[in-house]
This record gives sequence, C-alpha cells and structure tokens, in this order.
Amino acid sequence: MPPGPATPALTCRELITYPETLTLAAALDRLPPHPLTRTQQTAFLHQLTGRLQLPRLAPADHDLLRKRLTTR
Repeated sequence: MPPGPATPALTCRELITYPETLTLAAALDRLPPHPLTRTQQTAFLHQLTGRLQLPRLAPADHDLLRKRLTTR
C-alpha cells in the first residue's frame, strides 16, 4: 500500500456514528438559507438542547455552532 495522508489504523477502523451527531446534522440541515436573528438562534438552541437531552447548550460567540447560525 503506498503511503498516504491517513494511517491504516484510521482507514480500517469501524465507523461509529453517535445519535447526537445525527441529530445535530439534521437540525443544521434544516436551517434557512439566511442568518438567524438572535431570537431565532435562542429558539433553535433551546429546541436542539431538548432533542439532545442536555441540561443546557450555550455556545460562545466564537463557537463554530454559533457561527453557523449567524452566517448561513
């Protein structure tokens, strides 16, 4: 096998998909094609928190999730 950017340990491992990852991906896929207002962001995060069964979800302004909500 020629050398490449990935090691055999990474390319041969079993893929694990966490339910939380699928929930987050599905929620982000349903976002409208425009940035959300701060009120909409709060509502989205509140709904996502419930779907992920988390006690709280408050990403910082520099967090990638927050940036996704504001720059779509």
